Amino acid sequence: MARMKEIVCVKRDRFRSVQSILRGLLAAALLLCAAPVVQAADKIVAAGNRLSAIAPLYIAIEKGLFAADGLEVSLVHLTSATEIGAGIASGSAQFGMTAFSAGIYTLAGKGGLKVIGGGYEEYPGFHGVALVVNKSAYDRGLKKPSDLAGRKVAITTVGSGSHNQLARLARKYGFRFEDIQIVPLQTLANEVSAVKGGQVDVSPLPATLAQQVEDSGAGKIIAWMGDEVPTQFGGLFASPATIANNRNVVVRFVRAYGRAIDLYDRAFQQKGPDGKLIKGEGYDDLIKIIAERTGEARASLESALPYFNPEARLQVDDIAEQIEGYKSLRLVDQSLRVDAVVDRSFVPSGKK
Repeated sequence: MARMKEIVCVKRDRFRSVQSILRGLLAAALLLCAAPVVQAADKIVAAGNRLSAIAPLYIAIEKGLFAADGLEVSLVHLTSATEIGAGIASGSAQFGMTAFSAGIYTLAGKGGLKVIGGGYEEYPGFHGVALVVNKSAYDRGLKKPSDLAGRKVAITTVGSGSHNQLARLARKYGFRFEDIQIVPLQTLANEVSAVKGGQVDVSPLPATLAQQVEDSGAGKIIAWMGDEVPTQFGGLFASPATIANNRNVVVRFVRAYGRAIDLYDRAFQQKGPDGKLIKGEGYDDLIKIIAERTGEARASLESALPYFNPEARLQVDDIAEQIEGYKSLRLVDQSLRVDAVVDRSFVPSGKK
């Protein structure tokens, strides 16, 4: 009888042990079911020049804004708008930031890319591109934009954004654009050398280079393009295929991009009671990010940070005017329309 009771007790203990194990396994299974499924981030390639003109991309990467939207973004640095546009159109990069040009508009007209958000603007009060005059030409009377007629002007390439801006200056001041002798020199370094050496009279140069030329005594800054001819100089681009096949990715990319621009605006685009720019929230942190990413000295960047619309708005009317300007120069197809270039569904359009 005692032996029977012992056997029963052992069986009961074993049963309880099995029950305990099963309860543990069930609890673990429930925990696994309740835990969120961690999805791998979508891997994205974005292309741009190594310049402060793509600062929002640097900020979005370094501050984790892309990561927060499930995107792992790799940056590829290319040296021209043509290369960046071609990379987007071919699919080797899903997104890109670059300046508008005749080549970019032509590629868009052929269905190769769309602008989906506003980029860097030439904007009053901000130093983006300057007109820099050779010292000798300055001494001979080239002291303001209305004096450009009859002068030799260096640009990088025919159809560049600066080419378009010079045509706008001609319209603004009432002289014939044909009276300017355009000298395409392919690189900014060549432009600087030509201005310093007197091979050309004047060149539109980015602020950091313009200041270097003036500081050297070889040239004089006579105007800032943002004050003379405000322009939507650059944009954020994607290919129509990326938009059609991965719209959710585009939405998330633009959202993170917009948050980066908001940080940029609060740091660099705030003004004090006197209307002058002040150092805003996060200034030191963000200027460090941009300096490290571009390789530019902080002091140089601080005098030449570009302007971005706080909402990444697309200035569609300005883009349309640029297209008409290129048509007048016979650098884009006469049938090209702004809607072939712009996708308005991701960010607001128009001035604000």
